[in-house]
Amino acid sequence: MVDKLVDEHGLNRSEGLQAIGLAHSTYYYRSKSTHRKRSFDPALCEAIQAIHKRASVYGYRKVWATLRALGWQVNHKRVLRYMRHLGLLQPLKTKGQTFTRPELIEPVVSNTYWKMDLTYVWCGEQQGYLFALIDGYDKEIPGDYFGERCRSDEAVGVLEQALLKRFGGRVPAGHRLVLRVDRGPQFKARKFRETARRLGVMLEYAGVRCPDDKPYIEAFFSKYKTEEVYRNDYRSIGESKLAWESYRAWHETERVHQSLNYQTPRA
Repeated sequence: MVDKLVDEHGLNRSEGLQAIGLAHSTYYYRSKSTHRKRSFDPALCEAIQAIHKRASVYGYRKVWATLRALGWQVNHKRVLRYMRHLGLLQPLKTKGQTFTRPELIEPVVSNTYWKMDLTYVWCGEQQGYLFALIDGYDKEIPGDYFGERCRSDEAVGVLEQALLKRFGGRVPAGHRLVLRVDRGPQFKARKFRETARRLGVMLEYAGVRCPDDKPYIEAFFSKYKTEEVYRNDYRSIGESKLAWESYRAWHETERVHQSLNYQTPRA
């Protein structure tokens, strides 16, 4: 149609394209075949196979460097193409297990949704470990441990301590309590999982490298480090433990929380 306007009405090509509302790029477009069959040099194939036979662990860049040393004028992209054609590329890394991120829950009452995690505190002469369990609704810390170890035994102790404080030992029949933890070895241990099942706690595991899956405990640790740990220079693990106990008491009885309408957890 553009050519007809040009020939019959004396318009130039730009005016013809404008008259019918067609873009220049569309008019001048010519399809190109993307499946051009490539030919492969038999001599180069033989040379690459000979190198692979001597050093089968070489990737295409090392094969390319070896070919260059042997006098071949070839670039690494061509070597990659040939090795892919010959099936000589190194095996790809096998992907490990993938994990589905759980849904973020906002509890509306206490004792329904807990989170637990582990953090580290430098105590002047050695590393200290803090396990803490927080109630996602009222922000109280019903279970904790501060000491020199970070085994599943300590994690179990914190869970049992929290259940004793809130339920007298175990979750009542018919009550649903979810505890979300990460995939650390302390929480994946058989002892921890069996203890949770025995005491009526439903475990949820956060995704890999997904701190946002545990926002309440992560936020608590951040505040603890900012408001207490980074402001002090502890000389021993005993000193840092006493400081933690003092901070926990202040956090639950005096510190106001924006998420609690500027009330304390025990208000």
